[in-house]
Amino acid sequence: MNLITGDYPNLNPVTDLGLPSYMLTSGYKQLPQISINNYTPAGPGGNIGTQFFSIIKEGQETHTMLGSLDWIHGKHDLKFGGEMRIHRINFAQPGWPGGAFAFDEKALSENIIDDAPDGGNSMASFLTGIGFRSEGDNTYEVPNNVATQNFQFGGFIQDNLHASSKLTVNLGLRYEVSLPRTERFNRMNWLDPTVSYNLTAPGFPDLPVQGAEVFANSDQRYNYDTYYGAWQPRFGFAYELPHGAVVRGGYGIYFSQPRSGAAGTGPWGYQAFDQQTPWQTTFQGNGIIDAGVLPGSRLSDPYPAIGSFAAGPKLPAGTACGQPNCAGSLGPFNDVGFGATGPIPSVSKKIPYEQAWSLGVQKSLPWKIVAEANYVGKKGTHLYLGGFRDLNHLGPDFEKARLAGTVDISDLANHPVDNPFAPYISDPQSDLHADQVAFYQDPNSEFHVPFPQFTSFAGDSPPMANSIYHAAQFRVEKAFSNGLEFLVTYSVSKSIDSASATDDSISWLGGGFQGSTIGVQNPNDLRGERALSTFDIPQVLQFSYTYALPIGRGRKVGKSLSPIVNGIIGGWQLNGIWRFQSGRPLIFVEDGSLSTPIPTYGQRPTLNEAVKINHGSHVSMTDNYFLNGDSALALTNNFELGNAPRTYGAARQPGAKLVNMALFKEFPMSSIREGMRMEFRLEAFNALNHPNFGPADTVVGGSSFGKITSLAQGMREVQLGFKFYF
Repeated sequence: MNLITGDYPNLNPVTDLGLPSYMLTSGYKQLPQISINNYTPAGPGGNIGTQFFSIIKEGQETHTMLGSLDWIHGKHDLKFGGEMRIHRINFAQPGWPGGAFAFDEKALSENIIDDAPDGGNSMASFLTGIGFRSEGDNTYEVPNNVATQNFQFGGFIQDNLHASSKLTVNLGLRYEVSLPRTERFNRMNWLDPTVSYNLTAPGFPDLPVQGAEVFANSDQRYNYDTYYGAWQPRFGFAYELPHGAVVRGGYGIYFSQPRSGAAGTGPWGYQAFDQQTPWQTTFQGNGIIDAGVLPGSRLSDPYPAIGSFAAGPKLPAGTACGQPNCAGSLGPFNDVGFGATGPIPSVSKKIPYEQAWSLGVQKSLPWKIVAEANYVGKKGTHLYLGGFRDLNHLGPDFEKARLAGTVDISDLANHPVDNPFAPYISDPQSDLHADQVAFYQDPNSEFHVPFPQFTSFAGDSPPMANSIYHAAQFRVEKAFSNGLEFLVTYSVSKSIDSASATDDSISWLGGGFQGSTIGVQNPNDLRGERALSTFDIPQVLQFSYTYALPIGRGRKVGKSLSPIVNGIIGGWQLNGIWRFQSGRPLIFVEDGSLSTPIPTYGQRPTLNEAVKINHGSHVSMTDNYFLNGDSALALTNNFELGNAPRTYGAARQPGAKLVNMALFKEFPMSSIREGMRMEFRLEAFNALNHPNFGPADTVVGGSSFGKITSLAQGMREVQLGFKFYF
């Protein structure tokens, strides 16, 4: 085993801490991360040990070959070209290579079942090595290392037609094709929802199931299909009007980069080559894990032998033989009893694209001022629908029965039945090894999930969302003259989509701030996902400027000032940025502990009336942002769907009013050395000291619903600075 040591080559958790030798299975000599509840750590991560995801190995290279040809013929300026790119990425970023173990007070409490334990202490739990899976990460990772590559090809033709002295027309067409990535040792997988096979167990009949993980091999190295439809036409024109005005417009189609390109370990599709083993802290005598009986495995031996399972963390099936790819260990049975993960080529075959169009007028005005007004529109198609990866949900037959009222959803969710998979799934860490499962997980039930042998069947985010954007944009700009330059912009816009985030692994990017839009409510009817974009800001006004005060030598006032006086009061400049914007839409969600959704569905609150904002004092607003929150919104009944939209725009989160200003002056010192100068700056951020409040809590049923507990920007901050240029 080639152990990676990093900056501390003598560090060894086995010899230094007395941990079992299997704690080096990851290939990284790392101390475990220890999290102790109610004890504040000194920095990010746990209280003691290695910070998770603190190691990264990466090497990237891109090879490009391109060529182009220009041909000017009469009024035509023709351009032709082509390009080929090879992208390569070698990457590894283990998350928990030394393990992560969390401790709280429950382990030594008199009552370990309720959320409010009696007695106990997190530090005492740590000192005794007894954990309890309540908070924090509790896992050990045997990570994968990937070496991926893909090819891209593109070509274009463009004609810039100078139709007349006043009219120019641009016509173009681009075509691109991107081949999916391959991995050097074929260490990739995908999901096939159609493959059929049988689960077997001694003394039991074969159990037919459908859907499995499929693995790359020398004959089929891609885990995505190649998309050949990326035709991208473009059109634009500019026409000169009388009196210094110009009208411009255009239309184009632009394809996104496909998610199938060369990548590190972040994308889906590396199952069986990375293994995370949960720390099982409680056991029961018959081998059932996490049954609430303490102690289970202690920190001194976190992964002891259980029945026929050897001591130590689980090994990735794809590398358990000690080779880069153990093809003989891979097949449809991989991850049975757990979650199946990987891209689904039949679902992910499309690539997102955007149609963009614009029409605007620009006019030159006196005093070096240019004004323009534009209409901009955009339509996104086949966008990624973040949060809708799992296909293991109740299907259209159930939805039809639900609407007809012919199914008892409560019985389907709460009625446990004998687990038909228990004899076939022997891993005690699997939820499908239990004696019973919910009714909807039983393949013998009239309504059941399509892949009951898996706890989930999650592909890549499917390209089935769409968006539309319209905006009126206004701009007035003055070039620097007479000591003044400025830029004023104002936009009125509206953005609607059916998904603002592209993936649940980056929910912070488009998923929303207070409240999350990751996850759909009705997986059989996505029409309810269409709503305002989480980032929709309907109005933005911004004004920026630089003004050289007319005082000092060579200026209107003080032309003959002495050098000393001019050095004090002359040559000062002001600049600033003033920004005013509307708030973002509200994202109302439910307190999950107070409501029960339909199995495999989501649930949103019930909207009874229009939400009104409290425009009272700052104290009143921050304590209760919604004037009628209790009557306007309510928890949806169990096993029903709420009528609140994904995002709500009739009322919004607080907007922003921000003014940043600066006063500065340069002191030339060219007499000492050419270009030498000193600059003094007095800067004020949020100069008007206006409170810009953060988002209000939008968790319906939560104890802090409607409260604002933070500022989006800090209050006024003033700083002085000197810069010396030499």
